[in-house]
Amino acid sequence: MSEPAIKLEDWAQGIPMRAGPVSLGLYQPSPETMEYWRGIERRELMIRHCGHCNRFFHPKRIVCSDCGSPDLTWKKAAGNGKVYSFSEIHRAPSEAFAKGAPYINGIVRLEEGVHLFTRFIPDPGLVKIDAPARLDFRVLESNWLLPVFLVG
Repeated sequence: MSEPAIKLEDWAQGIPMRAGPVSLGLYQPSPETMEYWRGIERRELMIRHCGHCNRFFHPKRIVCSDCGSPDLTWKKAAGNGKVYSFSEIHRAPSEAFAKGAPYINGIVRLEEGVHLFTRFIPDPGLVKIDAPARLDFRVLESNWLLPVFLVG
């Protein structure tokens, strides 16, 4: 008996995601995140904004988690923030990331209040909690253009 073919929509071809031997499933851009990914292509970091209560969010929201309003629009982030947390990775989770090790991943708190998981690029000093960070875009080991934050 053959496996049924899985047909994905054009917007979600899917990319297998792995962390070492563990499968994380498929990464799939979705209709509610497409403007985020289009922004990356333009080298802009797009975040969601609630017109009702003026709160900002990371992209995958369809209603405001504070006030429940569906009045969400896309806004370009200023690109400034501070290091919220970080970890220096010496043992990459897969062969694809090994050529970049050691590298620093963590969370940046944007000045808009959004927390975003990212790669930190130290220049030239060490990454520290609350250090200023500014947006840049780099093609990482995955061969994807992604937002990163320069520190230092």
